[in-house]
Amino acid sequence: MDPYRPDSWHDFYLATAGAAAALTGLLFVALSLHIRYIANEPMYRRMARGSLIGLMQTLVLSLAVLVRQPESWLGVELILVSLGYILFIGGNQLLEIRGMSWRIPRATLIRSSIGYLLAAAGLVGGFDVIYQTGPGLYVIALIAVLIIIWNLRNAWILLMNVADEEIAIAAH
Repeated sequence: MDPYRPDSWHDFYLATAGAAAALTGLLFVALSLHIRYIANEPMYRRMARGSLIGLMQTLVLSLAVLVRQPESWLGVELILVSLGYILFIGGNQLLEIRGMSWRIPRATLIRSSIGYLLAAAGLVGGFDVIYQTGPGLYVIALIAVLIIIWNLRNAWILLMNVADEEIAIAAH
């Protein structure tokens, strides 16, 4: 597959768009069923928000590749999606950290760092597509797969923690 020609990646990005859309919907339903626990625990809120945003980012990245357009426009869109993630998540996290007296939980720091690294790779992928150097859409494909896997992991941990709390409350 040509790393700079989106049409050669159509089937892959159609699959990632479908997976991201389906998983986002399923996660939203699961979160809705346990909203009380998630709303009362800041860590659960952060994990839920991060998982939804990550899956939506994968959906937007995939849809951008599927739109027929000049490669340079696609590269700009990929850069904007990555910058949007960095600015939105970064701004939100700065507000939260200020409220926590600048003490960042280790788990939050790890999850955030992984998200920022993937967003930085998205910037590189976007520039690769514009200038047709480097791995181009291979980077974006890797990011899409990693975001889906990472957010499935986060969703599983979140839902299991909520289930453990429900079990503990029912036992008392």
